[in-house]
Amino acid sequence: MAKTDERDVWVRVKDNAGNEFICPLNALKDRQTATEEELDNCVDDAVTGRYAANLNIEE
Repeated sequence: MAKTDERDVWVRVKDNAGNEFICPLNALKDRQTATEEELDNCVDDAVTGRYAANLNIEE
């Protein structure tokens, strides 16, 4: 089994308005309080659609 690289790990986060994003873990300092600048590295959860299965998303 291949070792998971930290750059390949994604997490789900919400902004203050409740919008969900999928972000690379290494782009966030604290996933509970992501800044607007950090969210620039993220993808809107609705956009990922069927491709989310290709991402290693940690819950």
